[in-house]
Amino acid sequence: MSLEAKVVVLGTQGVGKTSLVVRYVKNTFDPASESTIGASFLAKKVVVDDCLVRLQVWFSMDTAGQERYRSISKLYYRSANCGILCYDITSEASFLAMHSWLVELKKNVNNQNIIIHIVGTKADLVNADPSKREVSFDRCVAYAAEHLGDSEDASWLGMDTCHEISARDDQGIDEVFQVIARKLVERRAEIDHERIYGPGYAGEFGGRRGGVDAVGERGGEKKKGGICC
Repeated sequence: MSLEAKVVVLGTQGVGKTSLVVRYVKNTFDPASESTIGASFLAKKVVVDDCLVRLQVWFSMDTAGQERYRSISKLYYRSANCGILCYDITSEASFLAMHSWLVELKKNVNNQNIIIHIVGTKADLVNADPSKREVSFDRCVAYAAEHLGDSEDASWLGMDTCHEISARDDQGIDEVFQVIARKLVERRAEIDHERIYGPGYAGEFGGRRGGVDAVGERGGEKKKGGICC
């Protein structure tokens, strides 16, 4: 049993999207890494309950709201099964800017059942100096409960979808993707159904589904130059 899924990582420039993905896939961290221009993806295989999950993780699309990047944005979001919204816990501005990425995600992905998680980055800075924290974890949970919750117990949904991580210290990153991979496996039937039957097909699940494929573009370890700057 196997599953292919596309994950898009979103957030304002400098929050550490590239570091997050590179740490997860390659288990490396480069403190001198520069901002990624355009977009790239890395792929990783994980096993959840005897199901092989092939994750294609796209990152560093710093173009929200810029008209000239609209066609690139459509390619970036196309076929996404999960979105990870990132902010820097030492920057309130990055947290406030995160909402525009949620709006952008919903606008570009016609998938009502997309999995969304929120990740606060650079926890190592706060671990070393708590006074640097500008966004509390409770504030993130409250945001998730308000904007992502669709059940009676929205506060629990907020706790389930919020994380704080450090790419430098390799803190919490595996846990983020473990939770996401498990949710994807739980929705495997829906994902496969949409991949086979295409946009808007209701079938046995009922109602209109956002027609997305499990994976839009296939690739190896990394696709270079696939999207221009």
